[in-house]
Amino acid sequence: MARVIIPKTWVPIDGPFVYLAGPIRGAPNWQDEAVKYLVSQKQDITIISPRREIREAIERYVVKGEEGAFDRQRKWERQYMDMAMIGGQGVIMFWLPGETNHLCQKPYGAMTRFELGYVLANHRNDRSAKFCIGSDGNFPELRTIEVDLSIDSPLTTVYETLEATCYKALNLMK
Repeated sequence: MARVIIPKTWVPIDGPFVYLAGPIRGAPNWQDEAVKYLVSQKQDITIISPRREIREAIERYVVKGEEGAFDRQRKWERQYMDMAMIGGQGVIMFWLPGETNHLCQKPYGAMTRFELGYVLANHRNDRSAKFCIGSDGNFPELRTIEVDLSIDSPLTTVYETLEATCYKALNLMK
């Protein structure tokens, strides 16, 4: 059965998983769409989603674990991202949509850009770190990100749909 782990719940994982990386604040709820697509393709999948609230679309997949195991969501995110990268246990799937709701308090996708740099740096040093990237083409500085990808990971393609990005993540799990 499909499992979705949300912040700040700790659930041990003993097999491959997909970590959904990308903007949350100011972004469309692409995470639920990714969960629905991934589950439709692979029923026995574990998905780590940093979008906190439990929505009706994914409620049946959310698993219980040690709630509040992390005092900050960022520590939870780093734990699962590191698990994905170290030894290739998981796949980090980046979806970079355009901003739909502007919030002046912080730049759109700020942490996503940091995370992408973190993953790229790790990938340069350890090619077993698996990741994929997709975008609707409206993410700020996408062309600059593509230049960095061409230098640091020249075989990485930026997919144009969420479904194609999910499909690539599933293939990388194998």
